[in-house]
Amino acid sequence: MQHRNMQRSAGPDLQGELFNPYEIRLDDADHSNLVSIYDALPRFSWASKTVRDMSQMSTQLEGSLNGQPFRVVMKAVSMEIPIKIKGKATGQTEWVGLYPSSREECVEEALRKFSTQPGRFNEVKCSVSFSLYDLRQELKSVGHTYTYDELRQALDILAKSSLTIQTRSSDGDVIDITSNYLPFLYLRSKNKKSKNYIDVKDISDQEKGDATLCMAVLHPLISRGIERGDYRLYHYSTSMKLTNSLAKTLNRELSMRWRNASPTHPYRFHLVEFLSNTARGLSKRMPEDYRAVNIALAELVQEGVLSEFKSTPIKKPKGKGAIDYVYEILPTKKFVGMMIDGHRRENNRQLALTA
Repeated sequence: MQHRNMQRSAGPDLQGELFNPYEIRLDDADHSNLVSIYDALPRFSWASKTVRDMSQMSTQLEGSLNGQPFRVVMKAVSMEIPIKIKGKATGQTEWVGLYPSSREECVEEALRKFSTQPGRFNEVKCSVSFSLYDLRQELKSVGHTYTYDELRQALDILAKSSLTIQTRSSDGDVIDITSNYLPFLYLRSKNKKSKNYIDVKDISDQEKGDATLCMAVLHPLISRGIERGDYRLYHYSTSMKLTNSLAKTLNRELSMRWRNASPTHPYRFHLVEFLSNTARGLSKRMPEDYRAVNIALAELVQEGVLSEFKSTPIKKPKGKGAIDYVYEILPTKKFVGMMIDGHRRENNRQLALTA
């Protein structure tokens, strides 16, 4: 991915304008923004969300991003959850460690979509305001249905789980930051003594969600990306519909890096390099890794990101089998159009920041 060394003198109002209605049209429910560095790194658990051993409460991932080494450390949150047997509650509870996983990834992505909507985003604090009902409906609109309790738990995990990111940006800045996914989270239910209080026994599902008002501060690297104009347009609704974690990761990578996307310019990548830099990592068997990447690519074709893909094995020096695969993929017209629109918006940001 390429980083833009934007002037840092842009004030908060300009930053908010660049990330908000200026960038995403008011009627545009399909698009949002990806932030360089933050969205390029593995930040959510792939294998297991729940752990019960203290030695598993921290996960460290290392790799290389655009030639720069990175290190990511995720820490699980200790929480008390009900014990269920065959899906039925037993009335008992246990303490476990919970990692931010696919649910939390969807919730964070929805919150960042809110940041593109006028009236929700505070550019000074890099925060978004919403109700639980707003969040539930947004997720439902892109195929994810959660209860209010599940959303509260997801927000709690994002607010309490620690994330350490260490790397270097393309402009030479050393990045070494430890923060929660949501450094600040505020949930307020309406006061029972207030004339605005709503008795949850007598109200609709929408009113129950509206009764809990929320404010969340986004990760510091998102604030940094907004400040520097270092973000790219991507197809939010497509991303949220992807069910395969590798497909979601690859879709983000393509949206940030495939700047010359066209039906005549295939994007090439190596299986080993790609998987090594994901939360999944490499398995012990190449056939399993090959199958996993093919499944991810097939979903991207199904969802209209890619038109086709092919792979070429790099054979072992001795014996049968491959030590790696080189993939060539081609985009759809829809994806190319989005990238062209992203170039236009990026040029507009440069002009605005240097004016």
